[in-house]
Amino acid sequence: NLQSLPESIGNLSNLTSLDVGNNDITELPESIGNLSNLTSLDVDNNAITELPESIGNLSNLTSISFRNNNLKALPESIGNLSNLTHLTVFGNDITKLPDSIERLTKLRYLGIIYN
Repeated sequence: NLQSLPESIGNLSNLTSLDVGNNDITELPESIGNLSNLTSLDVDNNAITELPESIGNLSNLTSISFRNNNLKALPESIGNLSNLTHLTVFGNDITKLPDSIERLTKLRYLGIIYN
């Protein structure tokens, strides 16, 4: 029943994996972009409507999953995730992918069904 993450989560500089799936989170704090060692982010089954632009700062991310949220779009900064190999956003309300997605040259899996 977690409803939010504190801004101080961005202080966890050695964190490599964050899984907050199956909660009631409506937004991610801007400080999430400070988690420079994060390689895996799972925020499935929450109520997130938009992602902060700072998510594009997570250059070590290889896997990100936002299944079954209320996302309307992905931020342009998603194209900065140069090490991303898996991106899963199915079960949202996304109608258009950002043009920057073409920069994800290491991407091997893109899950966008049920949008």
